[in-house]
Formats: sequence, structure tokens, C-alpha cells
Amino acid sequence: MVHGLFLTGGQRGALSLESILLFTTGSTSEPLLGFQLAPSIEFAECQSFLPIANMCVNRLILPRPSAFATLPGEAILYELYDYAFSNTFFGIK
Repeated sequence: MVHGLFLTGGQRGALSLESILLFTTGSTSEPLLGFQLAPSIEFAECQSFLPIANMCVNRLILPRPSAFATLPGEAILYELYDYAFSNTFFGIK
């Protein structure tokens, strides 16, 4: 994924792969014995292109375009992903 390449290249500011893991699982690192439920990614048709996390089952839901919702521009997608992956309002950190 292009967003992941920008993260590993250090071009996305304060975001890191740990940010995505925290957003998806609630943990900044993999547990010593691994996750009981393996993290997964689901691509789903959604009304919004804001990524969604379901921490109970370690699932990251990434929106995909449909006949009713066209894919926004790259700059808007990066803004939405940056906003989602930097969000820690559950008091985890």
C-alpha cells in the first residue's frame, strides 16, 4: 500500500507503523507470544473513506470505491488516513 511505503520512508511526519497497529489492535507492539486473534485487513464499500478499526477482533477496515462512492483524490485520502491513524481517543496511550 502506498501509505505504508510513505510511513516506512519517514515521509508521513509523526505517524509510524506502530500508529497503524495501535489504531487496529490497541497495542503499539506485537505481544511476546503473538496475538490471540491475528490482525486482519478488510476492504469494504463504505459511505466514508475514513478507515475503521474493530479492536475486539484486530481488524482494520479500509474503504474501497463503489458504484455510489468514487475514490477521492490522493491528498484527501492521506488526510483521512493520517487523521484516523493518529487518533488515540480511547485513552490507550
